[in-house]
Amino acid sequence: GGGRFTGMRLPFTVVHRDSEAKESPASNLHNPTVHSPGWASAPFPLFPQEITLAFTGAVCIDTLRVLAHEHFVPSKLHVSVGLVPKYSPPDHRSAKFKYLGFVRFANNGEWKLREQQTIQLKGVSCSFLKLSVEKPHSHSKNLCGQVGIVDISVEGDVDLDESTKLLKMGQQGLDFEMLTRGIDLDEDFVHTEAKVEGMGADAVRMVRRVAALKQDAEWAEDFDEAERLSGIVSEMTKCGRELEDAEARKQDAVASEDYAEAKALKLTTDGLKARLRELMDGVQRGRVR
Repeated sequence: GGGRFTGMRLPFTVVHRDSEAKESPASNLHNPTVHSPGWASAPFPLFPQEITLAFTGAVCIDTLRVLAHEHFVPSKLHVSVGLVPKYSPPDHRSAKFKYLGFVRFANNGEWKLREQQTIQLKGVSCSFLKLSVEKPHSHSKNLCGQVGIVDISVEGDVDLDESTKLLKMGQQGLDFEMLTRGIDLDEDFVHTEAKVEGMGADAVRMVRRVAALKQDAEWAEDFDEAERLSGIVSEMTKCGRELEDAEARKQDAVASEDYAEAKALKLTTDGLKARLRELMDGVQRGRVR
């Protein structure tokens, strides 16, 4: 039969973490807010640092998005999924885990941009997700060798058949109401990230696209291209922040009926939008004037 509700952000609970910093407990990942610091390991931890998430019943995961901390950037992240064997207690300690692979995070040096990695899991069914986090890239603000994750977003749907098997029939453990409602995750996430970065959502999308291309170039060892794209990311970030700032000042001007100022700021915002488009076109053409 296989009922599946599609494409939403799945709620989870962190059931295990090897360590956490006092000010950044793993429970921050449950309901992340724009200013949430997310999870950070304790200072000077042993690696890898493991963190295990449990879902309500069984789920099919399509996409996993992990947003790294801007200073405590993990070099690598390994992903495994777990199912509870028949007749075992539904507990992560008795789950059988299957290793799916890993992603790398770029060494952003002193960049202020948080990097997000998107991992396509193609509907894999599980009740647990285990992330194994490798040692961090060096960063002047990471003096104690910590790793950190600001947001983990798991998109997919409830595996109704498996969940029904897991739940005794009368038990109200699975709140279908909450799970079927869902939210438009991508938009929600981009806006959250945009507020963090002080840029509009469109600019964040562009920067993210170019940063991904830069990483591809690094992996292909095309360092000229990586350097070119790095410069574009910096300029886009600068334009994006100036644009957000000018938009806010323009709204203030309109609110106080200073239309001359609003008109001047509109010229500024139009110019910055045009420059962002030009930069994006230049990326695709492979050169920027």
